[in-house]
Amino acid sequence: MNTNSMFAIMDFVMVGAGLYLLYAWFLLQFKNEIREGVLVQSGMANKCKDPEGYKKYIAPKLLIFALCALASGGLGLYSDYVKPVNTYLYLGFTVFFFVVLVLFVRYIKKAQDMFF
Repeated sequence: MNTNSMFAIMDFVMVGAGLYLLYAWFLLQFKNEIREGVLVQSGMANKCKDPEGYKKYIAPKLLIFALCALASGGLGLYSDYVKPVNTYLYLGFTVFFFVVLVLFVRYIKKAQDMFF
């Protein structure tokens, strides 16, 4: 297995994670269902003190995180299978995704303190 195929696997994982996060956002936004394992730990979804406030706080951040994962993975797949893009652009998207990931984890922790 060479380096390009390893990057392709990671890009597929990123796109899959982005789609799953988008699904979790859809459930939260339109069905008021807090997805365990993505947003809260197992067994904590029904312990929310203010579900509507939690939804208003975390839904936009979850959508941004999902779209960043999709964009980063999609750019990688485009670069792997269609036409190579600039290396700095690819690395920039990857770094941007990881910054958004760290911020999202901080927001999740803060939301758990505020609403659970």
